[in-house]
Amino acid sequence: MNTVLSGGNMVKKKAKAKKKKQSPLDKIQKELAKLEKLHEKEEAIIENINEIIEEEQDNDLEWH
Repeated sequence: MNTVLSGGNMVKKKAKAKKKKQSPLDKIQKELAKLEKLHEKEEAIIENINEIIEEEQDNDLEWH
């Protein structure tokens, strides 16, 4: 922290943290992790849809 004189008052300022520049490999890994999460969500949606279809097919069989 730096101390700065401001209008006659001592004010402590936080030094800005420099953002570490990501390497291309880090960026790729981050994007891949996002894609994997998205894929998990897609699989869950597909599973839910298949369950609905199976339930409806079972209901149709009961009525025939």
